[in-house]
Amino acid sequence: MTYKLEKDKSLKKNITYVAAEEVDGCLSSLNTLNIHEAVHDIRKRLKKLRALARLVRDDMGEENYKSVNIYYRDLGRELAELRDLTAHIETMEAIRERYGNYLYVNFFNTVIKNIEKERDKMEGELRKENFFSEHLPGKLDYAKNELVKWPVDSNDIQIILPSIQRVYKRGKNALKEAYENPSKESFHEWRKRVKYLWYQILLLQDTWPELFGSFEAEIHELADLLGNDHDLMVLKERLNKDAFGLKDPSHAELIHALVREYSDHLRSTAKLKGELIYAEEPEAFTKRMAAYTEANWNAQSN
Repeated sequence: MTYKLEKDKSLKKNITYVAAEEVDGCLSSLNTLNIHEAVHDIRKRLKKLRALARLVRDDMGEENYKSVNIYYRDLGRELAELRDLTAHIETMEAIRERYGNYLYVNFFNTVIKNIEKERDKMEGELRKENFFSEHLPGKLDYAKNELVKWPVDSNDIQIILPSIQRVYKRGKNALKEAYENPSKESFHEWRKRVKYLWYQILLLQDTWPELFGSFEAEIHELADLLGNDHDLMVLKERLNKDAFGLKDPSHAELIHALVREYSDHLRSTAKLKGELIYAEEPEAFTKRMAAYTEANWNAQSN
């Protein structure tokens, strides 16, 4: 089963099945992937679990929603620092791919090696603390046993509509704020709202696969643009802090310039795509989603 609600299952069963599958996926990644791939995959799945809870937030009740959301949020934060170092490496490689032909061959090697050394050290410290062998599996086992059967009482797919409207409205507002006040924080906030919308459309893709598949692909592309920009901004902060041990100030300054240029490109590209995705008013968007689910969901579900 992929990350979607299926029309041949009741809503309550869908929620339990999808939640359990994502937790199982976390455990599987931990057991089968190298640790850095596993950390990345687990963090994505934890975000999907939070998005699933957000979708049925109104029916769960605020207290139940918050307990689930906080558990998965805090677990994801425990992995954030290690993941950031891998993201720094990936971002430097992306910058090398984009600008490497204009620079000398080994321009990026020193900084990438320094990040890898720091990451290896952090990984070693976590292994000494049995983080990957005991702590993280224990947290995931608890989630598998206690946090997949959520108190969703209704089987009417349209209970999700209040959440859809909130997510879409907040994303539309965040788009406006990001370009009026273009800070790392404002673009990160918009990115989060875009990802919530993307996950909601993924979950609902069985409603009308042809339409929702195309819409999901566009939102996914926007989320990737904003995600790459966020990685650049986090890299920029780290460069400002200690430049990853680079001895030559001009070396760090040039990387800063490349980060700025790449970020400008990503944000410019994201603007038009965002304006198209958020072209509707939230009430109109929600009304359209309500019509689709009413026409092609409730009659199919158990």
